[in-house]
Amino acid sequence: MRRLSIVLFIFIIMLTGCADKDAFSKFKLIKDEELAFDNVMFSKVVKEKKVYAVVSAVYLNAVYPKRFDKESFYIIIFAKNKKLLDNFSVTLNGNNVLELQKLPPQNEFTHLLDIKNEWSSYYLAKFATQNSGKLTLEVSLSNQAKTTLVFVKK
Repeated sequence: MRRLSIVLFIFIIMLTGCADKDAFSKFKLIKDEELAFDNVMFSKVVKEKKVYAVVSAVYLNAVYPKRFDKESFYIIIFAKNKKLLDNFSVTLNGNNVLELQKLPPQNEFTHLLDIKNEWSSYYLAKFATQNSGKLTLEVSLSNQAKTTLVFVKK
């Protein structure tokens, strides 16, 4: 009986030694998708503890370092009430956005987060180059609900 236990123990150790080491070993991510996962933030847009929207943002300069000369972000916003996006604003370290381009649900950045639906809004936001290593992106809706996403510039 003892010998059988030892054989089973060795057999189990051999099998677990061949197991995948983590959950991500099953995913086939390309380089820019991996960089996007390292440089994405998600947050709720709130006012007085009530959630009005959900926002996701990818710091594109970290994903495509040679492509963008300005601080650039891919922003996805889902607002319960789309009218709240009519006059929404985005700032970076307190500076206004230089360019805010509305994108279709299927766009050149869609694959980074694989979020594509008709009820979200998609934007490319560009800001002046920042010297600070900390990038504070603030999103405010027309009803003054807001959130802050903090990125580290490498």
